[in-house]
Amino acid sequence: MKDTFRKSISSLHTWSGLLAGWLLFAIFFTGTYSYFKDEITYWMNPETHKAAPEAADRAVQAEMAIRYLESSLLDAAEWGITFANERTPVLQVGHRERLPMDMKVQDYVRTAMPMTYLDPVTGEHFNPRDTEGGNFLYRFHIELYGLDRATGRAIVGIATMFMFIAIISGVIIHKRIFADFFTFRRKKGLRSWLDAHIFTSVLALPYHLMITYSGLVLVMIYILPFTAQKSAKAFDDHIAMHMRQEQIPLPAEKVPLPDIKAILADAEQRLGREAGSISISNPYSKNTLVTVSPGTGMDIVNGFKGTGSSQRLTYKGPKGRFMGMMNMQASDSAAKISGVLTSLHLARFADTFLRWLFFVSGALGTVMIGTGLIIWVNKKSSVINKSFGRKLVEILNVGGITGLVAATGVHFWVNRLLPVEIAARAQWEIYIFFAAWLVFFLHPLIRIPKNAWKEQLFLAGGLYCLMPVLNAFTSDVNFFSALAGGNSIIMAFDLTVFGLGIIFGYAGWKLHEKQNMLENAFSTAAAGRGN
Repeated sequence: MKDTFRKSISSLHTWSGLLAGWLLFAIFFTGTYSYFKDEITYWMNPETHKAAPEAADRAVQAEMAIRYLESSLLDAAEWGITFANERTPVLQVGHRERLPMDMKVQDYVRTAMPMTYLDPVTGEHFNPRDTEGGNFLYRFHIELYGLDRATGRAIVGIATMFMFIAIISGVIIHKRIFADFFTFRRKKGLRSWLDAHIFTSVLALPYHLMITYSGLVLVMIYILPFTAQKSAKAFDDHIAMHMRQEQIPLPAEKVPLPDIKAILADAEQRLGREAGSISISNPYSKNTLVTVSPGTGMDIVNGFKGTGSSQRLTYKGPKGRFMGMMNMQASDSAAKISGVLTSLHLARFADTFLRWLFFVSGALGTVMIGTGLIIWVNKKSSVINKSFGRKLVEILNVGGITGLVAATGVHFWVNRLLPVEIAARAQWEIYIFFAAWLVFFLHPLIRIPKNAWKEQLFLAGGLYCLMPVLNAFTSDVNFFSALAGGNSIIMAFDLTVFGLGIIFGYAGWKLHEKQNMLENAFSTAAAGRGN
C-alpha cells in the first residue's frame, strides 16, 4: 500500500513539474533578477551613470526638481518626485497629463507616468535611452508579456499551483531527502543530477515554500473567475476615480506653490525617517495636494504593496496645511497575513543583504527546476530513447533553460548596441529578446541537443563575461572607475554577470569534456572490435 501511494505521489511530482516546468523556469529566472530590477534599470541607462554617487540633501533635490518641473511641465495635472537612493542614485521627476473625460479607463491604465532623470547634486538633466530596463523582467515574471493583466497572472497562478504540488510531493517521495542533502556523487550521470536536484531543493526549501505559496495567494484572485471579475471592476473603478480627480481645470489665476522645503522638513520630523518621494497634484491651484511618502522600511506586516512603508502624509493648499497621516495598518488577522505574504514575496522592504539572500535562494530554485527537467530526459533515455515525447522535452529543455539564459544576455547587449535614436526603442529591445529566444529554441533542431547545450552555454558564458567590457565602452563609468568613485551598483553588476559567465562557460566546458571522453571510449571500443 505504501509503495503504491509513494509511486502515485512520484508520478504526481514528475508530471506536475514537467507540464509547467519551462514556464516555471522562466518565472523563477526572471523573478530572481527582479530582486534587483531597480539596479538593472540603472545599469541599462548608462547616460545616468555619471551622476554623483553622493546625493545632495533631499530639500535641495526637491528644489531642483521643482525648478525643472516649472520650466518644462507647468501644465501637468500631477508631478512626481522620487529622491536618489542607494538603489537608484539619480533624482527622478515625472508628470501625468490632464486626460480627456471621454478617454477609456483601459487606455488610461496604459499611460504610465513618464520619468525624467536629474543629477541629484547639480540638477543636470539626463537624456536616457528609451528602455524598459529591469521592469521588463519583473513584468514578465508576474504576468508574462504581451498578455493582458488578468490572463497573464492567471497563467502564472496555474503554473504556481503546479510548482506548489511538485514541492510538496517531492518532500513526500524522498525518504532520505535530508540525508541525501549531504551527499553529492560527481560524474555519476543521473545520480549526480538527482543529487544536485535534492541539494538545491533542500538548501532553500523554506524559501521555495514561502515564495510559491505567497505567489499563489497573490494571483489566486485572477484564477477564481468570480473574484477576478470583481477585482478587475474594482481596479477600473479606482482608476476612473483617479482620472476624474485629475480633471480639475487649470486655475484662471495661478496660486503659488506651498513651501515644499518646509513641508519636507515637517514630514520627515513626523515620520522619524527620510522621505522617499513627493507627489504634487493640481499644482498652482487652491486644491493643490502634496503627498509625502517615506522610503522603504522593514514593516513587513503593514507595508504598502510590499514596500515595508505604511504611512503617507498629506498637505493641502498654497500654505501647505497639514491634513493628516494615512497609516495603512492591517485591519484584521487576514489582512496582516496578506501583508506579510505580499512583503515576503516582493521583498521591496528588504535591505541589500536580504535581497542578495533572496537572489541566491531564487537562483537555487531556478537550478532545482532546471535539474528536474534534465532528470526526466535522462530517466527516459534508456526506456524510450527514440520516442517523440523525449525528443520534444530534450529540445524544449535546451531552449527553455540555456536559451532563456542566453537570450537575457542578448537583451543586455542589445540595450547598449541598439541605436539610441531609433523609434520605439524599448519595444525593439524586447522584440529582439524574444527573437533570440526563438532562435535558441530552434537551434537544437539543427544541431543535436547535446551540441546545442554546449554551444548555448559557451555563448551565454561569453555574453555575460564580456558584459563589463561592453559597459566600459558604452558608459562613462567602468568597473575600475566605479571602484574608485564608490559606485557600488556598477561594481556589483559587473562582478555578478562576470561570475555567472564563468559558471556558464565552465558548465559548457565540462559538457564538452564529457562528450570527448564518450567519443574516445566509443572509438577505442570500435577499434578493438575491428581488430
